[in-house]
Amino acid sequence: MSPEKVRAFPIDRQLFLVREVAAKLGNLHGESATSFWKAKAAELLDAVVGSGKDRASASDEVRRFFLAVQRELLTEILIEPVPVLSA
Repeated sequence: MSPEKVRAFPIDRQLFLVREVAAKLGNLHGESATSFWKAKAAELLDAVVGSGKDRASASDEVRRFFLAVQRELLTEILIEPVPVLSA
């Protein structure tokens, strides 16, 4: 297959990566969470640009990844068992 026809798998569909970042963010708060996300977003942007996408398309892909991470965090909250308190 020629290099022009090879397409990278979108990062927002890489479930292992989405879940890994969501787990890390779920344990961080405030400035630590912000710093982690900014560093991860920059790393992902560089990786997507390095795979051949232009910067605007790469930024869109990182945004979609962030939304996937947010969905994963929300899913974890919604399915987390809530303890039943007895009187």
